[in-house]
Amino acid sequence: MSKSCSLLNFNLILHELTNIFMKTFIPLLFLLILTSCNKNHSDEKYEKKIVENKYSIFIPESLGATAELNNIASIQFQNLSEDFYVIVLDETKESFANAVKNNPTSISPDLEGYYNVIVSHFKKITQKDFKVYAIEKKKINSSNAIVFSMSGMSDNYPAFYRYAIIEGDQRYYQIMSWTNIPQEKKYTERMNKIIESFSVEETNSSINKSLLAKDKTKKEKLELEKNNSTEISYEKPDDEIQEIGSLFRPEIMQQEKIKLSNGKSNYQYTLTNSDLLDKDLENIKNHSKKITINYYNLLKRTNNPFSYNKIIVKIIHRNNKIDRFEYSEKDIKNISM
Repeated sequence: MSKSCSLLNFNLILHELTNIFMKTFIPLLFLLILTSCNKNHSDEKYEKKIVENKYSIFIPESLGATAELNNIASIQFQNLSEDFYVIVLDETKESFANAVKNNPTSISPDLEGYYNVIVSHFKKITQKDFKVYAIEKKKINSSNAIVFSMSGMSDNYPAFYRYAIIEGDQRYYQIMSWTNIPQEKKYTERMNKIIESFSVEETNSSINKSLLAKDKTKKEKLELEKNNSTEISYEKPDDEIQEIGSLFRPEIMQQEKIKLSNGKSNYQYTLTNSDLLDKDLENIKNHSKKITINYYNLLKRTNNPFSYNKIIVKIIHRNNKIDRFEYSEKDIKNISM
């Protein structure tokens, strides 16, 4: 296979992602007037959509199917009055591996490499204020996934994206949902529900009959059978991570567990390139306390029992200066009071 042929599929996907923005952006003032009623989306209904031999996903009933957003998306939905859009793209793992193999770069032919290519592409096409944050590596219905947020100005439009890249046995899937930046908090939960509902259903896939699906209660199954559209249950995203990301909007957030010789561990949370933290150095320690409390609450909730030596907050600024704050159990109790 020639280099040009192996790159064709993936470059086509990137080209189509670029084309999306020319088709969907409507004057923001007009949209804010239309959406000023601020509907409650927590109880909205969802419909299950199935792409045969690939995947299923739940989409809010209020979104309508369209063919205008992307030429190669397997499904695409929108609500113009809400300025809300979602598409799903997919590509064989083989075609991406061939593209990497025939293109001399440091990109790895795996999920991490796929993520790096997508982020690099969005950084290139976003004119200014590009940020990546709220990055999570997790399992979605037994499939490996990277879920993250991006924002920036594109064609004078303040765009917010909630994005997921999911690995199947045979394919990589991209779930791309977006709206305008002022509506980030309003729609992030809805975007997360859509992402968490995604289930790989490839023919002969080892994930197809996942343990998570078997764990559904009889009541949930009956409800799904009773209603074609229903509220979906989903793995709740880490609110604490979302809170840190929303408050400080760093380009990168990382967690690290550092084991010590006494059997305990230090837990370090690193934020890189946050404009807010760079500009408000006078209050950097107070900001580190907010980060620490959110991170502590996450660790306490997800680790039972939870034992630690210190929680460390590391802030890397754009000028490469590093601020590092350490908090013991006693310190955290004092902060919480």
